[in-house]
Amino acid sequence: MKKFAVIINPNAGRRMGKERFEALKEIILERESCKFDTYETVGKEDTIDAAAKYGTGNYDLIMVFGGDGTTNEVVNGLMKTVSPPPLALFPMGTANDVATHLKIPKNLEAYAEMILDPEVVPVDVGKAGERFFLNVAAGGLLPELAHKVSSERKSIFGKFAYYMEGFLEFPKQFFQTIEIELELEGKKETRDTLFFLLANGPIVGGFKNLVPEASLNDGKLDLLIVESAEFPDMANVFLSFLRKKITPQKGMVYYRVDAFRLNSHQEIDVDVDGELCGKLPMDFKVVPYALQLIAPKRKEHPV
Repeated sequence: MKKFAVIINPNAGRRMGKERFEALKEIILERESCKFDTYETVGKEDTIDAAAKYGTGNYDLIMVFGGDGTTNEVVNGLMKTVSPPPLALFPMGTANDVATHLKIPKNLEAYAEMILDPEVVPVDVGKAGERFFLNVAAGGLLPELAHKVSSERKSIFGKFAYYMEGFLEFPKQFFQTIEIELELEGKKETRDTLFFLLANGPIVGGFKNLVPEASLNDGKLDLLIVESAEFPDMANVFLSFLRKKITPQKGMVYYRVDAFRLNSHQEIDVDVDGELCGKLPMDFKVVPYALQLIAPKRKEHPV
């Protein structure tokens, strides 16, 4: 008999997480006899602890019904264990970038088929300070905007809420740059920056070509730094973000890295997968093939 662990954020997806799981459970049990151990999240640390406990259990896989923040907590719990079971994401939040990239179905019949006959995809995990992340770490203007958008606004408008906030804040924050020092491969360089973004996967906030070379299991992280520049150049950068047509241009610097350090004399928050995790200075690195994700079966996966 297959044994599944399930972690549900009851507030995610317009509070539809538990309802979606119960419907999925019925479909699965109609096809095969399985056992489910279920946990509903209460807070951040309890979710990490629950995931760590499930990670040491004898489960075929762990399902997560929640947004990027819940997934990040589960990832941090699983990274405390030696050999965690595969992780199955159910898209419930605003962005769901990793689930989108792996083409995880929202249709319950298709999702049940994936769970009962899965493809297991090994993936890297990023680390920012002491916090692990599955998809992205960032600091500067963009994370500040994301945390200004209310959860109610995100529920109603989805990704468009970030764009609206950006239109409102961009002119006011244009000259509020941060000076960061990048330590990479034994060299140090200082850059006057609007924001930095460190991606493990190729989709960030719904943008599919922001970090075009990123892969979930290539042993690298993709670092994008958007620098302060003349207003016309920065306006072009910002508009390209809104149009989702990102191309290398003046004011953007791109690195592929496995480890580096960022420092700043200013107080700069660092955000991982939508959650604040500390301030600079901070060390960043990739942990290759740290976890396994469940995906639909296909000839080739775009990781």
